[in-house]
Amino acid sequence: MDKFISYEGLPINSGGAHSVNRKSSKVTYEETLNFLNLFADRTKTESIELTLYQSEKKEYSSLKLILKLTLKFGIPKMRNDGWLKNWSWSLSQNNIEKGFEMLKLNSELPKNIFGPISLNFKWNFHFKNPKTNKVLPNQKLIPLLDFRNKNSKIYLRLSEKSTISVWFAFPFEKLGKYELEFIKTLSSKLPFKPSEKHWRIWKKSEKGNWIPRKLEIKNVS
Repeated sequence: MDKFISYEGLPINSGGAHSVNRKSSKVTYEETLNFLNLFADRTKTESIELTLYQSEKKEYSSLKLILKLTLKFGIPKMRNDGWLKNWSWSLSQNNIEKGFEMLKLNSELPKNIFGPISLNFKWNFHFKNPKTNKVLPNQKLIPLLDFRNKNSKIYLRLSEKSTISVWFAFPFEKLGKYELEFIKTLSSKLPFKPSEKHWRIWKKSEKGNWIPRKLEIKNVS
């Protein structure tokens, strides 16, 4: 494989993930699952995490919330990135509904730059053709450009300000009629409107380096 097509929309660490606030958290989650059922070879989550963020302006007690959540989900992992501390609980598939119940606490808490509570899902998968249910060939040949991004990935973060970040890697070496139709159909089923600016075609150089260039796909949804 010397070429492939990608969509990155958008890196969560850049603060540029797609906003999905127009619908309820539950609806956004269900729309994401519907998309995966159509286009992904697996819908099992890589991780499910409930996260509590420290109040930026000390407007609520983290300790009380930690105790409440610990009674339900056990001992959390604490992270401190130098700005806002946060505590995370790994949830099983059976605890998803309880996670959604905890999101309701946000309506009772002061607004925060993150959270205060978020429910986060990550999926890794390969694409399939929704008409045939067959996995698109050669996806294992697509290079792993970033160890954090398996090919392909969705990260859904549900909170007061919900976002979705994706990395899609398609085993397409050109943008022909079939490839364009597949991308447009896929884009129409996403729970967000994909940006025309974040499509790339990657080409392998003679030295073995992968070089991206912008790919123009107009009216993708």
